[in-house]
Amino acid sequence: MRKYKLISALAEETAKEVVRNEESWRRYLNTASRLYKYPFKEQLLIYAQRPDATACASIEIWNEKMHCWVNKGAKGIALIDEDSFSGLKYVFDISDVHKARRIGQFPNLWEMREEHMEAVISRLEKTYGDTDREAGFVGRIREIAGRIAEDCYKELRPYLPDRCGRCCLFVSQSGLSWS
Repeated sequence: MRKYKLISALAEETAKEVVRNEESWRRYLNTASRLYKYPFKEQLLIYAQRPDATACASIEIWNEKMHCWVNKGAKGIALIDEDSFSGLKYVFDISDVHKARRIGQFPNLWEMREEHMEAVISRLEKTYGDTDREAGFVGRIREIAGRIAEDCYKELRPYLPDRCGRCCLFVSQSGLSWS
């Protein structure tokens, strides 16, 4: 349980750190962008322990699906797992593994190519609405990201701490109220 408490405290401290200023947030987003399949809490812990991580998976995934073996001495990245006895699970970055001869394979890491830009924008606009065509690719992505962020903020605001570190949503006998 001692390790669980350390990792929980690390998650809390990292959450506070990444929102302190724009540069901290950008550094976090740089890591999170490579780990898009992980939920926010796990992205945060991966960032806290290995900000340079590019592709993480459990030892079972690396061994059984990718036929890659974790390097001797590699240190796992601890994530909170409410379903396990220890409360923790571990993942390893691609830099911590090597392929088995002949059958090992590394995951295909996603990268944006110029020839895909219009298809990406088209798909995003179907979900999030039209964008300003004059803004260029980056501007259009920012516009969509702004919409998503605003939606998420509205949804999560009650659970975010205020400037004093308190949660803004309180439950009283009369129901929910804002601080």
